[in-house]
Amino acid sequence: MSKNKDQKRKVQLATRAKNESFRFQVEFTRKQKCIDIMGMEQNLTTELDAICQNNLTDALLDLAKIVEGVRKELGFEQEADKCSLNGSLVPFILGITTVQPDSTTYVPGLFTAQHPLQVTIAFDNEIRNQAVKWMEANGYEISSYLGQPLLKLKNARIVIRRVVRS
Repeated sequence: MSKNKDQKRKVQLATRAKNESFRFQVEFTRKQKCIDIMGMEQNLTTELDAICQNNLTDALLDLAKIVEGVRKELGFEQEADKCSLNGSLVPFILGITTVQPDSTTYVPGLFTAQHPLQVTIAFDNEIRNQAVKWMEANGYEISSYLGQPLLKLKNARIVIRRVVRS
């Protein structure tokens, strides 16, 4: 009985440490990038609470790593206005989105609605397949959903769409 209780306690402590590390990383990145969120501190705290409560920290950090890797190694940017995480503070701070939310564009409750988290990102038609190949080459699991690449992360599914410019 005591052994089982100790194991549960270890899991709780590990989860708490991971969540506190994520919170620190978000705050540190915000300060490092000099991102001003005046008047939206409570919204940031609410988002961080929801992300930690729904165990989405790993998924968001992995998605941030992927977006940054595609940007640095391939020189490709995702379509800024096509990301389903636009309007949220944490993805903006982590570099997943490029559109900074303000009091009029902020979307509350983004991380409490669905489990697993459903995210859509988009790349230009010419470069989407190269970005997907980069993700596969770097060890990320890609499958197909309705004819579009689907990136599977822990507690999140990311649909990678293409944007055709005229």
